[in-house]
Amino acid sequence: MRYSITREFVRPASELLSLFTDLAVADICDVLGRNAALPSALKPLGRARLLGTAYTVNLPASENLLLYYAVDNAQPGDVLVVSCAGYTERAVTGEIMANVALRRGLAGFVVDGAVRDAAALRQLDFPVYARAVSPNGPYKSACGAVNVPVALGNVVVSPGDIIVGDADGLVAVRPQEAQEAAEKARRLAEDGQGKLAQIAREGRLDYAWLYKKLESGGCVVRDSACGTE
Repeated sequence: MRYSITREFVRPASELLSLFTDLAVADICDVLGRNAALPSALKPLGRARLLGTAYTVNLPASENLLLYYAVDNAQPGDVLVVSCAGYTERAVTGEIMANVALRRGLAGFVVDGAVRDAAALRQLDFPVYARAVSPNGPYKSACGAVNVPVALGNVVVSPGDIIVGDADGLVAVRPQEAQEAAEKARRLAEDGQGKLAQIAREGRLDYAWLYKKLESGGCVVRDSACGTE
């Protein structure tokens, strides 16, 4: 089969997505084990904040036929998560397709490959993340799949995952982990705000935990490079 299209998948409730509206990607990654981020090579062109449901597209390098199908069939709030084998020398989308997606209410593009029309995309009120920019255009003849698990670097994104993006990068959250992850990330954010407030008041943080950890690890502190302990 040259093409494989799955039309329906389970999308998370809007209430579940809304839990991530103001959460930082860094905090979400921390509570998911500090190893959950999508590849750091995926950078935003223009608007960085992104939140939506993964609608996945698996494309061979240089091809984008099924991306047209995805733009026309994804639902408002969906993020097109596009795996292109990480190929960066031929764009699979650009200004025209992004404008169609914007008008249809899609939430953004995440392209593990290249895009073009970079200047226009940076001006568009529509988040586009990509690995690279290339003026070369795509072909429309090879196979691909829609709404299957796709690999972006070491991360597998499945249809229905919650995609969150900001200036630091991207993370995919499984719906079954979302409630707990959002609650933990919010507590972590509140702890961070408390630390910033302490710095503003006192100009420092309490590092008692640091020295306890050094001591328990057998760290030896010397007065100088040649001095006594």
